Amino acid sequence: MEAKVLDIISNIDAFYKKLYDETTNSVQVSLKDNGTSVSQFDLDATAYCIEAINEVYPNANIWIEEDQAILKSDADEYTWVIDPLDGTASFLRGYPIWGIGIGVLKNGVPLLSYFYGPACNQKYLAYEDKIFINDNELSHDNNVVNQDTKTIFISSRLHKKIDFKEFEAFKLRNFGSTLYHVVMVALGKAESVLIGSCYIWDIAAAFYLGEKRGYIFLDFKTKETLTLDDLMAYKSDKIDRILEFKKA
Repeated sequence: MEAKVLDIISNIDAFYKKLYDETTNSVQVSLKDNGTSVSQFDLDATAYCIEAINEVYPNANIWIEEDQAILKSDADEYTWVIDPLDGTASFLRGYPIWGIGIGVLKNGVPLLSYFYGPACNQKYLAYEDKIFINDNELSHDNNVVNQDTKTIFISSRLHKKIDFKEFEAFKLRNFGSTLYHVVMVALGKAESVLIGSCYIWDIAAAFYLGEKRGYIFLDFKTKETLTLDDLMAYKSDKIDRILEFKKA
């Protein structure tokens, strides 16, 4: 792992904390062309991430939300896949579960997973076979999974697409952030997550963490295992299928 990659993550981390502290009580919102909401926080965070990466890796590919993907024909070995604010609705409503997610790939191989939620004060970083939670290295799993605590995370509108009767033995939860859901599953905090449809940046923060801990993405309906190449092939297009992320 190049120290420069971790330096960028550290700088983004500090920027998010500062931006959150400065804008907590003054959220500014506008509408995108498709009618969905976007906050000034999101736009400022997007601009900072692009600048921070380009300053160190000017030839890196950057796949980022808000239609600002930077894909270079002469790109170097690094690809950064970023959701600068996953959980916009939760952010705008003042709920605590939202944040930034980053997946870094080197020559197409997952290198690092990162999620930071400043409102809930939760940070997850994984690289080089190590996992850090709020800067403390995780030395062992401490999950207690009793039958009555088995949990599946679900997307907010997924109940319109599938029948949940087969999941009656599980508690169904939605915290408002797909990235938070996939990171929690990869850490063993839930059995799986079902995602109605998404973009690559909605799940990229789980690539490295999931790979190292033996988790996979499936097409929920066909049960086909989706490889990283399958998912990355969508690029900036919507992954318009129901995904399941679970232990292999």
